[in-house]
Amino acid sequence: MKITHIHIERFRGFQNEDFEVGSLLTAIAGQNGTQKSTLLGIITQTFTLKTEDSMRVEKPLCGGSYISAFKDKFRLSPTFDKPKGHEWTISFDAGMDDFTVESIKRTGDPNVRFWKKGARQEGDGYISFPTIFLSLKRLVPVAEEAKIITDDTLLTQEELNEFKQLHNKILIAQTPISSATTITSKNKQSIGVSTELYDWNQNSMGQDNLGKIILALFSFKRLHDKYPRQYKGGILAIDEMDATMYPASQVELLKVLRKYASKLNLQILFTTHSMSLLKAMDDLVQEVTKKEETANQAKILYLKKVDDKIAIKQGVNFKGIQLDLNVVAEGNNRKKNRI
Repeated sequence: MKITHIHIERFRGFQNEDFEVGSLLTAIAGQNGTQKSTLLGIITQTFTLKTEDSMRVEKPLCGGSYISAFKDKFRLSPTFDKPKGHEWTISFDAGMDDFTVESIKRTGDPNVRFWKKGARQEGDGYISFPTIFLSLKRLVPVAEEAKIITDDTLLTQEELNEFKQLHNKILIAQTPISSATTITSKNKQSIGVSTELYDWNQNSMGQDNLGKIILALFSFKRLHDKYPRQYKGGILAIDEMDATMYPASQVELLKVLRKYASKLNLQILFTTHSMSLLKAMDDLVQEVTKKEETANQAKILYLKKVDDKIAIKQGVNFKGIQLDLNVVAEGNNRKKNRI
């Protein structure tokens, strides 16, 4: 199952917007305040693992669950987020029916909840499909955590070997990893590495962030291997994927994500401000569109303020994005680039 198209009838700044997402990778970019994280939440909010789904008992290696957590995506306002004030429709491949979501009143709470339009029965509100949403909580430094639990047994030997290889490939590092330690705290679960020169306590934020993303990929791989009949793919959403990682590593990470998305039937969506990452995505879009069978694998969505609305633009090339994100201020006049 893959998402192909989304129509947002209304949701805050989004009004009557239509767009497609990549079958493997989708980058969401735009200036600050263009509701990139909100869009990531809209796309992933409609998924859960229902009680009768055998995969529901599993927990991701990166912490949390495969049930897309509402609190990580939206901060609702009782004043501005009203029932019936939100509606969007997700379309899928493989002949699956469209799924329309609306906001409804939440019992005993001033905030709304999102539910399948026209459905009120328990279990009707969401689609059963494993989803991992990596919010900005993953960027909390380990050193700031009050209590940390460590575990050296979370990964199998095969996973450990694969993790070491991916860690050094993406970070373009040469120092061999002697051990990898799972780090669990109130805000996060990640994995730290130790070498002959340093231990996991000295890991950088980039290493910590990367560890979390790799654990998410391994989580889907476990579902794929353990539930070959039930597993039909999954969704991995990463807010600010480029945060704390230097440009060359961001590009290497993108290559790895493409490989795993293809192998595990994943759709990976991420927000970013990184010009290096957007250039690599633009190159990938140009590459895949040359062949009909790969044409929909990668998409870039560019969010742009238009008056008091947010427009979702597709087909914007890297040069246009670069100009818009590098707006130049001269005195009191601001040069604006149109996309």
